[in-house]
Amino acid sequence: MKMEDIKRVGVVGAGTMGSGIAINFALWGYPTMLCDVSENVLEQSVKKIARDLEVFLQEELVTRQQVDETLARITTTTELAAVARNSDFITEAITEKVEDKQELFNELDRQCPAHTIIASNTSYLLLSEFGAGVERQDKIAITHYFVPPHIIPGVEVGRGPGTSEETLNITYDLMKKIRKVPVRVLKESSGCLVNSIQAAMRRESFRLWAEGVATAEDIDLGVRATFGFRLPLDGPLTHYDLSGVWRWPEDVRTAWAAKQFDSEKYGLSEAAAGKIKERVAKGVPWIIAPEQLDEVKSKIEREYIHCLKKWYWSKE
Repeated sequence: MKMEDIKRVGVVGAGTMGSGIAINFALWGYPTMLCDVSENVLEQSVKKIARDLEVFLQEELVTRQQVDETLARITTTTELAAVARNSDFITEAITEKVEDKQELFNELDRQCPAHTIIASNTSYLLLSEFGAGVERQDKIAITHYFVPPHIIPGVEVGRGPGTSEETLNITYDLMKKIRKVPVRVLKESSGCLVNSIQAAMRRESFRLWAEGVATAEDIDLGVRATFGFRLPLDGPLTHYDLSGVWRWPEDVRTAWAAKQFDSEKYGLSEAAAGKIKERVAKGVPWIIAPEQLDEVKSKIEREYIHCLKKWYWSKE
């Protein structure tokens, strides 16, 4: 099977996530069947989809013709069998309960054609837990979108123990086809990648507030106006490269790493802490090639200036 063999898609669960996911597929040409047990939820979802597309139109992201064509590609049903029979790729976006997802995956496995890929939008459950009873272990995957899913570009593409490379590659390419930014998650982990990073920041933010270090307003402001300002252009590992830590003398790098990655203080396993410290000690960047560093840094700083002008200086 190839990505080009996917002609029709299904979305099970028509809440906030499901309606946004349906927009993603329908906008970029896929006939999309949206399924929910509640007819009322489906009616509200279609209204929300129409409103969201109108905002896209107002912001000149799409044309009126694209809005009309997108709405025409979306059909709704309360019958799971209908979406199972008529989909080459299905995304479930129901409640985050293992037993509910398990029941749904098993039912879809029984009713879908053999080639259909079944993906979950779970944000923290493990595919190996709720997908354990599925026969098509090679054709199940994670596609974790972020609220609001029709706007946020990133989608985590993850796997279970039996997920095939073919399924992962098809899913990855499909996300690119619908203009998303797929992020590979190489092994199962509760919270996948992004939610784990977010959770660490959230815990520290709440701790700082609880200990009276700063007000809630200043904690948010501090994040938005500093490293949050950088994040659209460089993530934490790219920032490590740009900051030049890897260029420091080895003894200075080693001391820095020992403090930054204290396994007892930060809850790291000894193995993980040791692996990170060993990597830092090598004195090489994570992402940017050394010979490209100055050029990349210059380009990113220019983009920072554009953001500064748009987000901060234009308000004065």
